This record gives sequence, structure tokens and C-alpha cells, in this order.
Amino acid sequence: MDLRHSLAGRTLRLAVLRISMVVVCASVVSYVLNRSLIEEAVRAQLLLSTEKTIQRESLPFREIRELQQNFLAEFRAIDRDPLQRQALVRSFDDIFYRHDDGSYTQRPGLFEGQPLADGRRFANMSATYAPDIAPSDDVKARFVLSYLLSHKYGSTTQGRLFNFYGVVPEKGFPIYQAADIAKVFHYRGPEALKLETYEFYSRGFASGQSETFLTRMYFDSSNNAWMTTMGTPDTVEAGGQHRILACVDILLDDLMERLARPSIEGAYSTLFLADTEGTLMFHPQQMEAIQQSEGKASIESLHLGMYRPLLHTGGQLEPGKVVLVDTPDEIVAVGRIPETPTILTIHYPRALMQPAILQNLAVVATLGLVTLLVEVFLLRSILQNQVTRPLQRLMRATREVGATAELGKYDLPVQSGDEIGELSRDFTRMSERIYEAHERLESTVQQRTLALEEANQKLAALSMTDSLTGLANRRHFDEALHAEWQHATRSGSYVILAMLDVDWFKKYNDHYGHQGGDKCLRRVAHSIQAHAHRAGDVVARYGGEEFVLIITNTPPEEAQALVQSMCQAVRALQLPHPLSPFGIVTVSIGMAATIPRPNDQPSDLLQQADAALYQAKAAGRNQVVQAG
Repeated sequence: MDLRHSLAGRTLRLAVLRISMVVVCASVVSYVLNRSLIEEAVRAQLLLSTEKTIQRESLPFREIRELQQNFLAEFRAIDRDPLQRQALVRSFDDIFYRHDDGSYTQRPGLFEGQPLADGRRFANMSATYAPDIAPSDDVKARFVLSYLLSHKYGSTTQGRLFNFYGVVPEKGFPIYQAADIAKVFHYRGPEALKLETYEFYSRGFASGQSETFLTRMYFDSSNNAWMTTMGTPDTVEAGGQHRILACVDILLDDLMERLARPSIEGAYSTLFLADTEGTLMFHPQQMEAIQQSEGKASIESLHLGMYRPLLHTGGQLEPGKVVLVDTPDEIVAVGRIPETPTILTIHYPRALMQPAILQNLAVVATLGLVTLLVEVFLLRSILQNQVTRPLQRLMRATREVGATAELGKYDLPVQSGDEIGELSRDFTRMSERIYEAHERLESTVQQRTLALEEANQKLAALSMTDSLTGLANRRHFDEALHAEWQHATRSGSYVILAMLDVDWFKKYNDHYGHQGGDKCLRRVAHSIQAHAHRAGDVVARYGGEEFVLIITNTPPEEAQALVQSMCQAVRALQLPHPLSPFGIVTVSIGMAATIPRPNDQPSDLLQQADAALYQAKAAGRNQVVQAG
């Protein structure tokens, strides 16, 4: 055995190495090096913590922006549908009430959760509409649509967002929040509402831009809190006008509280807008001035000249980026919060590093002494750690090998160059061969098991699927209807069923043959399936040329529109049918909706849908009839 790899030689080398390290460390550590290392660590920590902070603070703004974009997209889709707009106009008088001064608010009781005549509830939804502009049908449709969508988005984000509201340029807005604005805003006297004086209104409708913006912070007396408004206007029309503005008020108390406590001890934060004046939103020494100025205080107005370079640097940054700026007394991290026009700065005073530098010098001074004391026990511990314990682990591994099918983690000294290391490597190679044999056996068993599971899954799918159309079969439909019926009975929700029949299909089959008829049924099935995209909707082949559709999570009015679109989609296929009065393949649809009661049965709803289908056929086919 080479002396260089013996235990005695290793022990001597380790002893010399440790003593040499103490001598080297004691000679090179100095005040300048300590200061450089500590400052580097502080800069890295400051940069990292600021990046995490701006990413964390951007999350609610990003969520709000995405919600507002979804709100506007849904608003545009419905606003362009003439049928839905007519329904919205009819709902105006159901939802809103005209006061003596000509203004409109929601009807009494709606905010508290009382239902409309059709059963709809809009708890926590209030609204106000300016009295100097009489509502046209267009305004009514947009105002009602804003009311419905504000309730939808506000209720789904309750607990995360303070409120949600859509503003129409005719000086009105419905809003989802805990406070009823109908009891706060008035149109007479010195406190009359002048919506055009609000920054979110003027900025949202003043230009043809559709970019998301953030207002200056302001104190909202109705909620007794400091906040800012985040708004996104829709794309302007050809005449240069907006039709809607999506807004969310953001409470700033939690943001200010978080900024008041940076993750680095001793540092402090500031937050200001990236505008020409640097409008302040948070400064630990200037909060009184900010509040007294109603959010208009800025770097310029408060003569904070040392912040001008920070404002200039922040204005040049991309959102999410952070840079460090050095001043004689501080290291400042400057970053842009994504999704907002705000600049966050975290200031770390250089004086805070001095105690750490002195502490490191004291550590270096004692390092040599501690190292020499440790060396007294080194020779004793090395024999124990390098000989006795490795041999014990090797003995334990010998007893355990082969006891399990997994390769054991024995923590053996396989990298060692001495005798124990060579023995450990031989043992490891032997255990690996045993493990490989186990692995081959396990792999064969897994492959056979997976093949059996795959065959079972294919068999289950075939038993629930119609082989011709690929839709759910009658068995699948019966099970789905039963499950949905039980769910609706417990929750008090609607179960909606539509039965569809291909018009004059026997004549089509006689004319084109069974293969042509099968092809026709597949085309119709695919067209229906393409419209049943909600989670829980089930489209099944009921038998022959009949199909059936279970519609879930949808009010009857929307279900009627969905079924009508299916009827139109089949017509749009333009499948030739010479023996049909229409010249193309069409369908007749009967639809029925009910809220199940304890004694009702699913067969009752099937009979209603079948009767409605019969009425559709009797009325000339190619249409949808809903059971009365």
C-alpha cells in the first residue's frame, strides 16, 4: 500500500493542513477585506429582497389587470349580440329605481340580498347613475350589463379584492363592495356627486387610449381608508368614444404596513409614481404631509432633492427590474413594480455595516486559538471517524444487502484510497448487481400490470361511448342525468335537458343509404358536441337520429341561447337533403328546465323535453321549442 494513501499519512497531512489554514486566515483577513465582503453581501441581499418585494407586490395588480381584461372581453361579446342587448334593456327597470331628482340607483333590498322576481340575487351590489343624462336603450343595456358583470367578477374575488365596478361614460357606475354607494352619493346640495371630478373617471374617458392606469392615492371617506384606483378602459369606437371602464379600488393600508417593515433590518422603504414630479405614495418620514395634501405630495413639492436621481433611474427601468444606486450615506435599491407606474426604493444606511465589520474582526482574532484547541482532539477523532465507524457501516450494510428490492444507501467511504475504501467499492459493486436483478424483475411486472390497466380502461370507455358518433351512449346519459338530478335536488339549482331530432332523417337515409345516413349523424354529433363546452355538459346519442343534451351551471336564458346556437350550427353545415322542404339537413329541438323537488323524477323532465320536441316538429321543424 502506497504510504501516501495510508491512514498514518492522511492523519499527518490533515493536521498540517488545518494548522496552515489558521495561519493563512489570520494573516490575510483585514479591515478592508471585511468591509468589502460585508458590503457585497449587503448589496446582494438588498438586491434579492427588493426583487422579491416588487414581484410580490405586483401579484395583486397583475390579477386585477387580467380580471379587468376578462371583464372587458366578456362585455364586448355580449354588447355585440342584439338579442342579449334587448334582454338587458328589459332588465333595466327590474334592477334600477328612478328617484325624484332624476337619478337612478338599484332597487331597495337588492344590496341586502333580496331576490328579483326571476329569482336572481345581487347581494353587495349597488349603483348610481347621473340625473342630467336621460338613459337611452344603449345606455340601459350597457348599465345593466356592467351591473351583472361587476357582480360576477366582484363576488368571485370577494376576500381578495376590495371591490369591482364598471363605469359608463354617461356618469354612472354599478359597484360590488361592502358599502352601499346609493346611500352615500347624492345629486343635490353641496355634496352632490360630480363624477367628472374624480381622477379615475377623467383619465379613463379623456383620451382614446386603452392602457391600464393607476390614480394618485386618495382618502376614501365612505370606507375610511387610503386607496388608489386601477382602471382599464375599453378600446374606443370609431367615433373616439369609450363604452365602458373597468375599475378596482385598492386599499393601501396593507401595502404601507409591509413597506414600513423591509426584510433587511434597519432599512426603510419609499414608494412614488414614475411621473415628472415623483408623486409620493409612501415615505416613513413624510406620511403626514402626504395625507394632508390628499395624495398630491411629491419629491418636487417636498424638496427632497436627494431623491431626484432615484426618480430618474426608476423612470428608465423596465417593470420588474432592480438596480443599486450608491450615495455617500446609503445603498439604495431602485425597482419598478410590474403592472404599475410605481417605483419602490429600499434604503440601507452604510453605518449599519460597521458593527458587523468589528464583529468579523473579533471572530478572526479568536479563530487561530479555537483551531489550535481543536487540533488536540484531531488525531483521536480521525481514527474513530476514518476506521471504526466506516467498518461498522460496512458490517451493517453486509447484513442488510438483499433484504429489500431497493439499492441501499449505506454511506460507505467509496472515495477513500485506503484498504477500507477498496473494500467498500467491492461491496458496492456487488450490491448494485443484486439491485439490477431486482430491477429487471420489477420492470417486467410493471409492464404487464400497465398493459392490463390500459386494456381495462379501453373496455370501460367502450361501454360508455356510442360507437358511431363517439358521443356518450344511452347508458352514460342515464347515469349522468341521475347524478345531475341528485346534485340539483341538494343545491336547488336548475337541471336543463334538450332533445334533438334530425328532421326527415328516414327520407335522408332512404335517399343516401345507411352509410350516408351514418356520415350525416356523425357530422351533426360533432357540431352539437362543439357547442357543449361547459364543465359538466353531457351530449349523448339517445337512439337512432335522436340526441340529448344535459346543460349544467347555466341559467335557462343562457341555455336557450346555447340550444338555439346548436340549431343554427347544424343549418350552417349545409348538408344537402333534397327530400327536406329546406333543402338541407336541419334539426328540431325540445328543451325543458326545472329545479327538482324531492318527489320529482328525471323521467318527468324527459317527458317535458320530448313534448317540446314534438311541438317543434308540429310547428314545422328546424326550430327550438322550450317547454312552458
